[in-house]
Amino acid sequence: MAKRCKNYVGVTCVDGTCPRANAEEREERDISLITSCRYCPFYRGCEDCALARTKYCSVRI
Repeated sequence: MAKRCKNYVGVTCVDGTCPRANAEEREERDISLITSCRYCPFYRGCEDCALARTKYCSVRI
C-alpha cells in the first residue's frame, strides 16, 4: 500500500460522508466498516486534499 499523507483532508473528511465518522450509522445498516483512515477508499492524495498547496500541507509539490 502506498504511503498516506498524515495531514490529508479530503472531500469526504468534511462533507459528512466519511465512513469512519459514520461508523455507528453504518453498523446499524449492516454496512462494512473501515477501521482506519489508512484504508479509506476515497483517498486520492494531493489530488483532492483541501490542504494541498497551502501552508498547512506537509508535502512539497
